[in-house]
Order: sequence, then C-alpha cells, then structure tokens
Amino acid sequence: MNRRAPVQAEDGKPQGTVSWEEHCKAWEVYAAKYGSSQDAECIAGRYGFGYVEMTRFLGRESETRKPWGAK
Repeated sequence: MNRRAPVQAEDGKPQGTVSWEEHCKAWEVYAAKYGSSQDAECIAGRYGFGYVEMTRFLGRESETRKPWGAK
C-alpha cells in the first residue's frame, strides 16, 4: 500500500507527507497520551500532525517523509 498522510509545516520544515504506516505509529503514541477520540483518519483529514509532533510521537525523525507533492 502506498497511502501517505500529510505532515504540517513546522519548525522551518515545509509541508510534506509520510507513509500511512508511520502516521499510524505516531497516532498510536498520540492516542495513548491524549485518547482516541480523533482516530488516525481524522488527524490525517485535519492536515496531519505537525513536523515537531510527528518527531516527538515517533521518538525520532520520520524515515518516510517527503516534500508535499513528491511521489
């Protein structure tokens, strides 16, 4: 599956996308901390996590991040 989720521009990093799998890994950490009232689909529909949030939830830089519009 090549589905991707948006990542908002933040901390000098431009808007981009990450693999859906990596987005879901970040969401799992988010849900454990803040609850699951917003599922992974909802977060993606709201333009995704911010760059800093994504890094914090993953505990590392994204391995699949690409600039917006890149395939």
